[in-house]
Amino acid sequence: MKEKVPLAILEALNPASNENLQYVSAHNDQGAILLLKDKSTTSDFYFKIIKKENRNTGLHFLVEFKPRTKENTDNHQKWLLLEATLTTLSNWLSLVGAYYTTKTILDDPLTQSYADQFYSQFDIVDEDASRAGFNLEQQLFLDEYLTNVRGKVAALKEGRHPTDVTKLEEIEAEAAEIQANLTKENKRAIVRRLSRLWAKAQRVGLDVIKEIFVSVVSDLTKKLLTGG
Repeated sequence: MKEKVPLAILEALNPASNENLQYVSAHNDQGAILLLKDKSTTSDFYFKIIKKENRNTGLHFLVEFKPRTKENTDNHQKWLLLEATLTTLSNWLSLVGAYYTTKTILDDPLTQSYADQFYSQFDIVDEDASRAGFNLEQQLFLDEYLTNVRGKVAALKEGRHPTDVTKLEEIEAEAAEIQANLTKENKRAIVRRLSRLWAKAQRVGLDVIKEIFVSVVSDLTKKLLTGG
């Protein structure tokens, strides 16, 4: 996959060079040179380099991306020279990053506050936290933990208001999404995902967060923060 991407573009994908890369992930796409997607489970934003073509004016790349601009969330496709491709990629990353950092009345400040609290409690201070994943033992522990979370949340749906049931189903889906990414994302990214999961659980009710977090917090702390 990496070898298909020109080095000049790879250099633009160095996390140290652009903080907005934390919000996207690379994916395999048959035939495409590069595909980046927004990590948010509710987003369909993407940036794709479909192919390249030598022309009289130089090497051109066919790119497709969504959102198109700050004002337009539609997708857009066009041929670009290398320099313009890099500029367009940088602008797209800035747009995606802005969706994470821009606060609006559409956000749930209470859930975000809970997520921030959980994240501060489990922030990984390892030097490689933004580059390396959890070790195999930790990944296996988290996989089992998240399977249990899904089972407990499913049981907690019984007899609840339909609105709460919908929120619990979202938590189940998010737990499954984290499981699917345990071996694909770094420690800090996984902790951010877990923090959002716990925040949503706390938002539903104390009985939910007690069942999936409070009851196992000592094991979580030991495994995630000390590796024990």
